[in-house]
Amino acid sequence: MSSTVELHDLGSTPYAVILPSGFDGSIPLCIVLQGGGGTRQNLVDCQKHFDRWWAEGTVPPMVLASPTARMSYYHGWEPFVFDEFIPSLRAAYRTTATAMFGMSMGGYGALKFAFARPEMFAAVAAMQPILEPAFDASDVRARNLIHHVAGGPPELIGADRDPGTVESNNPANLARENAAAIREAGMSIYLEAGDDDLVNAHDGVEFLHRTLWDLDIAHEYHLLRGIDHVGVSVVPRMRAAYEWLGRSLQMPQPDEMIQTLRTQLQPVRDKAIQEDPATRRRYGILKPSR
Repeated sequence: MSSTVELHDLGSTPYAVILPSGFDGSIPLCIVLQGGGGTRQNLVDCQKHFDRWWAEGTVPPMVLASPTARMSYYHGWEPFVFDEFIPSLRAAYRTTATAMFGMSMGGYGALKFAFARPEMFAAVAAMQPILEPAFDASDVRARNLIHHVAGGPPELIGADRDPGTVESNNPANLARENAAAIREAGMSIYLEAGDDDLVNAHDGVEFLHRTLWDLDIAHEYHLLRGIDHVGVSVVPRMRAAYEWLGRSLQMPQPDEMIQTLRTQLQPVRDKAIQEDPATRRRYGILKPSR
């Protein structure tokens, strides 16, 4: 049996929902943020993929909901997403944990929302997110402004953009600002990009990866060799991201062998902590590559 598609409006914002076959509540909710120019129809067009993945059992059932975004870069969407969209979906479909997936512009939005309110999300997956590789807007070079040709909010995109607005919406800056809350929430984070991206989105993803590493924020990161922003790789990459989301939303089973090894190594770690307190971190403190 195939899934069910519902089309709704919340205020002035159209959105689509996909419900897996046999849906009866008590499954996760995944907010799907579309790329530049995207509408709710983009999610509807992906119904066939989700039906196949659910039938195969590679992606667990979840409620998928996607609003029409156009070229908004989700600028100023925080009240709508946090106070209206997510609460209404949770109430209507009786969902459990909430995740967020975004591609390109949607990846930027997903990370921005998740890092701003990590307590709301169990997981966030960003596929080829449009990120600029700097904390300060003035440090972004022409190489990483190519995506501006597609347009967007003038506060963020274009020659007259406002540096303060750019920086306050930058996921890397939000990660620095909310690092403690992100670590405490335990939110799962997935980043990926191709290293032949036509707008060089991989630079920003690498920058965010290094930022999260330095902040000791756990995350998964994939840099895909020879892969572009668009093309035949998109659907397999989507599948990999949703499979990861599914695993992240399920409680992992403890591995007794690993726990035994960790117990055996604890005296060695304790001694290392005395010499190097950074041993307590997940990630080491690394010197710059140059």
